[in-house]
Amino acid sequence: MRYRLAAMCVAMLAAGPAQGQDFPAIGSQYIDFGASMASVGQMNNVLGSTVRSGGGDRRAATPTRPTGATSTRYRGSPAISAQVRAKFADFVARADPANAEQLRKVIQQQDLLGMWEKHVAVDGLRRGDVADAMTSYWVQNWQIANKVPFASRAQVQAVRGQVARALGESPAFAKMGDAERQAMAETFMLNFVAQGSAYSDAVTRRDAAAAARFSDAATARFRTDMNLDLRRLKLTEAGLVG
Repeated sequence: MRYRLAAMCVAMLAAGPAQGQDFPAIGSQYIDFGASMASVGQMNNVLGSTVRSGGGDRRAATPTRPTGATSTRYRGSPAISAQVRAKFADFVARADPANAEQLRKVIQQQDLLGMWEKHVAVDGLRRGDVADAMTSYWVQNWQIANKVPFASRAQVQAVRGQVARALGESPAFAKMGDAERQAMAETFMLNFVAQGSAYSDAVTRRDAAAAARFSDAATARFRTDMNLDLRRLKLTEAGLVG
């Protein structure tokens, strides 16, 4: 997974109604839309507990889920996507009120989930699976926190194994229906696009100060919300290990 490819998101957004000017991409600020959704925080903590305890790390190289574990797939609905996109537009507009209307218009017009899908396909991730969406979010935040531009498919798939096991063994996740799973997954996807765009845009502009702020923001969020220090974790072919 290359965060630099997220610059594609910036370019595609800039192709919107920018009227010849550089468009203030949705990632011009390092937002975390997921912080507003309780189930996202809950599932992040499920995985955080697994990583902190080292649970599943020895098996992480095997991405198949255990027999009897809850599936992480869901059946998508255009209506749920529209609801999540509208909430995301509201969140971003509040974060950047000076460009609120322009941001809303571009978020509604651009296929942000399609951008996510194109970016992560090389690592074997796909839409319709909470584990895949959550994996992309965790790996990208680790990359940004540690300023690592590339993660291999094997590393990404190892993290996916950790995520799938953590979710598959979670009673709270097992109770979620398709709609709640879809909303949570697409929240992770939209965060991936926004945060990746912010960081890659700063790197492309060689704005070291902005890149450092975004890196620190990713680190601080995981430390505060999940009690995890991303900079003390290693991304390996056994997943995220302490």
